Amino acid sequence: MHLNAEIPWERYALIADLIKRFHDQGTTLRKTALQKLVFLLQRVFTVDCDYGYTLYTYGPYCADLARDLDIVEGLGGAEVTYDGSCGGYEIRPGSTTDELRGRAADFLDQIAEPLDRLIADYGRSTAKDLELRSTIIYLAKPGRSTQELVRMVNGVKPHFTEAQIDVARRELEQNGYLAGAIAQAHALTAAR
Repeated sequence: MHLNAEIPWERYALIADLIKRFHDQGTTLRKTALQKLVFLLQRVFTVDCDYGYTLYTYGPYCADLARDLDIVEGLGGAEVTYDGSCGGYEIRPGSTTDELRGRAADFLDQIAEPLDRLIADYGRSTAKDLELRSTIIYLAKPGRSTQELVRMVNGVKPHFTEAQIDVARRELEQNGYLAGAIAQAHALTAAR
């Protein structure tokens, strides 16, 4: 019996790279931030990680990414521990983080610029800030008016006021994230 299993080293390397980048800047990556940052990397910067997201309690969520983090942890590339003080999981480098990064070094080199920008823009953001911004990006579609977008986000995230949503939307627009997301949504729609 011959098994032909493709191992997604690029995905694992991306997770390991994000863990290392956070560690190197003196901050701790958490599960919620990992979900939102990879979502933004795909949707705004069109980095193809082949993760499918759905809108979940805390914004866009991908079960495959959660599974891949478990695999990276099992391979020694991450140490995931529960932090009761914040009610979330901390992700720190493991003994094989650099080895996993090395398995897809070419891929990481290709996406270094968008990763640098993403970490510079949102690497120190709170989970709540990332939840709001990633939800705005998730719901942004070609032809959707600003008011409609704000109302839709408020409908699924009523704990954010329309004023808070609009401030975050303007920030995303000024930084080019919103235009990138809408262009990507348009391309995905056209491809169907």
